[in-house]
Amino acid sequence: FKEEQMSYLYYKAINWDEIEDNFDKYAWEQLTSNFWLDIRIPVTNDKESWEQLLTTEKQQMSQLLASASLLACLQSEFGTPMLRGDKRTQQEEAVLNTVTFMKSVHAKSCTTVFRTLLTAQQSKEAFHFADYEPNLQKETEQLIAVFQSGTSLQKKAVFILTEIGLSVGKYYPILKQTNLANLEQLVLNILRGSEIFCAYIGYKFRLGFSELENKQQEQIKSWVENFFSELITTETAFLTANNYENQDLLNLCYWGTNYSLNLLGMGPIYSVKKTSLIEKLERIFIDQNKFSQQVAAANNEADTEDMTDDDYDF
Repeated sequence: FKEEQMSYLYYKAINWDEIEDNFDKYAWEQLTSNFWLDIRIPVTNDKESWEQLLTTEKQQMSQLLASASLLACLQSEFGTPMLRGDKRTQQEEAVLNTVTFMKSVHAKSCTTVFRTLLTAQQSKEAFHFADYEPNLQKETEQLIAVFQSGTSLQKKAVFILTEIGLSVGKYYPILKQTNLANLEQLVLNILRGSEIFCAYIGYKFRLGFSELENKQQEQIKSWVENFFSELITTETAFLTANNYENQDLLNLCYWGTNYSLNLLGMGPIYSVKKTSLIEKLERIFIDQNKFSQQVAAANNEADTEDMTDDDYDF
């Protein structure tokens, strides 16, 4: 049949040699090269160091890790699927499917850690905390409301904030430890994956944003800044209510929020102190300037040079 005679078909096979947006392929290769599984990280090797921690330290880490897992579940079961209806290309669906799966891995990692380091009762208590903590539930309600009724750009913005701004602080107690190497590696794997997801979603956000009139751009920018501020207020209330608030942790949350805004092409809204932990995260995250250059190169119609492995090195 001629192509015009097949227009009634809703589904068609994905031809990865016919790409509307080369960055879809670029992101797919980044995601698959970053693939990992929680069961392959020997967290059990941290058991001895874990037992030497104070009871309060272990409780804080387990409760916040369960809280991060709650957000990962929301992203895999609700957030990412809500982005599919706004896809711009058929390949984007495939990329989002990969993101959905990896968010499930991120969520499952919490159980893997708890099975190794906690008793069954301690694990149950940590998950119960995340499931019923009032401020955390308010946070998820705010997120779900946007995923249900927000615009395409609003949903993308909230996805990014959830992945980085609302999550990175919950990993702070683990990241600041020096004797939990495997648990730290697991968290860094999660954050590295989240950052790749968000770089891709941020790129799609900026495409849609560029198509808006100036007035509409100002409206979405104002909405993003206000909503991000509201969510960080809820996050701060969550941390304060459970005695987790400290300046370094909040500073990390603010950095994550500013980083999320940067991915959307917007300026920072919080003042952030550069710390050794933030410098470490910046080293494992992608270089945004190089990233932008590679996006442009991937979609430059005049650039017909074959891509090499070095092109995928952030």
